[in-house]
Amino acid sequence: MARITVEDALKEAKNRFALVLLASNRAKQLLKGAKPLVESNNREIVTALREIAAGKVTYAHPEYLVNTKDNFRQIEDHTEFIDDDDDTE
Repeated sequence: MARITVEDALKEAKNRFALVLLASNRAKQLLKGAKPLVESNNREIVTALREIAAGKVTYAHPEYLVNTKDNFRQIEDHTEFIDDDDDTE
């Protein structure tokens, strides 16, 4: 089986930073039990790089998502802020 290189995966990713994020996220999915999209007997990170190089895994940029605005739902924020204005003199 041919060796996978970062350069092979870089052809599909926009840049090295995007590749690192994409590969690490996909490797975590594989570690949690996701089914590999390519045949590989390697560790999860290598399998993730093989999937990226094969064009099977890409990152979804928000402007390319279908119905993003229609399906968007605001997440409720229950954060409480402590007000220190009462203690100032």
